[in-house]
Amino acid sequence: MKTPQSLVNMLTPNSFLPPASGPYEVGYVDIMTEGKPENSSFLRLYYPTQQNHKFLPERCPIWTEHDTKHGFINFLQAMIKRWPSWVNDSEFNMLGVVRSIDSLVSWAFSPAFSLGWGVLAKNPRIPVIHQAQASSPQSGKWPVVVFSHGMGCNRYAYSKICYDLCSEGVIVASVEHRDGSACHSRYRLDGETKEIPHLLLKPSEDEYTIRNKQVKQRATEVSRALDILVKLNEGLSPDNIIEQEAGYSFEHFKGQLAVEEPYVMGHSFGGATTILAAGQDSRFKGAVAIDPWMFPVGEQEFIVRIPVLMLNTEHFLHKSNVEKVREVCTDLNARVLDGAVHLVHTDAPLLFENDLLKSGLGMKCSRNTEEVLAENHSIIWDWISRSLQGMHIEKRSDWGLI
Repeated sequence: MKTPQSLVNMLTPNSFLPPASGPYEVGYVDIMTEGKPENSSFLRLYYPTQQNHKFLPERCPIWTEHDTKHGFINFLQAMIKRWPSWVNDSEFNMLGVVRSIDSLVSWAFSPAFSLGWGVLAKNPRIPVIHQAQASSPQSGKWPVVVFSHGMGCNRYAYSKICYDLCSEGVIVASVEHRDGSACHSRYRLDGETKEIPHLLLKPSEDEYTIRNKQVKQRATEVSRALDILVKLNEGLSPDNIIEQEAGYSFEHFKGQLAVEEPYVMGHSFGGATTILAAGQDSRFKGAVAIDPWMFPVGEQEFIVRIPVLMLNTEHFLHKSNVEKVREVCTDLNARVLDGAVHLVHTDAPLLFENDLLKSGLGMKCSRNTEEVLAENHSIIWDWISRSLQGMHIEKRSDWGLI
């Protein structure tokens, strides 16, 4: 039976998120292994391909599916009820209006925002091809990166960042975290699928205790994603239980992944996850933390001895985050994206054209979104590629007055 959202998708002309930055097109496959979240994995694997997404639009996923949209809306409502101390509320011009809606007619919050999303948001396809034919590297092996998403997101909420990196010739494993920090997720145990809603903190609960428990699980999930990449390189296919991936062969990845020199990367909560995973898993050789929210590891003692790139947006440059990163990282390079806001790294700003709405929801940079993302990609790829080649990386610390 078709859902209203699927019928809308069928009637909407094909449009795409902006094309990838690099020379390769991008394929993808989702991987889920069976078991509780504490001992299984869920991720989207991006890989280079020569196939062209424009000729295969039906195999490119729609960004806004029903569960994802309502997951994001539920996450927004959770933020309104208990506004996170780490979010700069001055970026959210509509905060007062949204709070009034939730306070006066809480039951109407989700339907109202769902309708607004349907009317005001574009619903593009992601320019990545499902089960595309994987390309082989021209020489050597494909570099590998494990990506960790931020609070209230999922494995493809940062698809632009991930497919831009993949298009340079990188295998990217984007984890969907199942600690309750995603907008919503699921797992399967004994043949039964179980939903994982976004975790709502109660006023009486201690936030640090909960967030620290979550970030520890997240770091473990990052390491398990690397385990899967290692097995793929050995020619061992994961026991993938996702029905629409049935029949997909992973044999092409055997011997083609540079798992001996992997990188880890993440945004916000994923930035803290990245830093912690880099300190705990000695297999990682480099880390990229984008706007890391370090509160979840604020009281935890650990050291990161590998090179780290911290990339901050101007409006998320919090002193406590910077100080914690500087405390634990022995080899740190830091850059700041001028005029950028925290949410620019997600795909969300690319779904809305109305500047007033984007500003109201904290998505509006003082310069063009795609320009910011292009600079972001250029900095990250330059740092990773130089690191891979063993080239000297000039240290920078663009923290302004912090």
